[in-house]
Amino acid sequence: MIDKDLNFNNDKTTKNRGYKIKIIGFGNILMGDDGIGVRVINEIKKQEIFKDYENIELIDGGTSGIDLIFTLQDTEKAIIIDAVNAGQAIGEIVVFKIDEIKELFKKNRSFKSFSLHDIDLKEIFELIKTLNIDTEIKIVGISPKKVGYSDKLSIEIESKIPAIISEVKKEVVGSK
Repeated sequence: MIDKDLNFNNDKTTKNRGYKIKIIGFGNILMGDDGIGVRVINEIKKQEIFKDYENIELIDGGTSGIDLIFTLQDTEKAIIIDAVNAGQAIGEIVVFKIDEIKELFKKNRSFKSFSLHDIDLKEIFELIKTLNIDTEIKIVGISPKKVGYSDKLSIEIESKIPAIISEVKKEVVGSK
């Protein structure tokens, strides 16, 4: 299902260009709502939303955050989908740039990304800066209801998949 108001199918500025976009879903699908990023990637693949976009790569990032550093090489833009607690209500979607993470940490000490188990977003941000990685990075995060042993998303979070996909499409269409 394509949002006609975004002119998604007719977007000539992003479609089939050398401008490389990677959409990465993080999460552990065996930990309930933590698996939202991977579930969204699977739904995007199932719906074939970006099938005509040669410059877009869909990646199941699982739970390994440090690999993100290598994934960002030769990429102009990365859109990361993940379960994020930034103090928002359950099911609320937040979109922010990677360089806004420091501010989010200052405002909300409980801010965290659930699925990047081996390294958190703040550490990734610092490493990206240190390595001078020039990729534009946006995070599409959703506040989970339940993170615990389960292979299912909560109803509240599962119902947000279309809205998360819509945010991802906005980020793609809004690319340079």
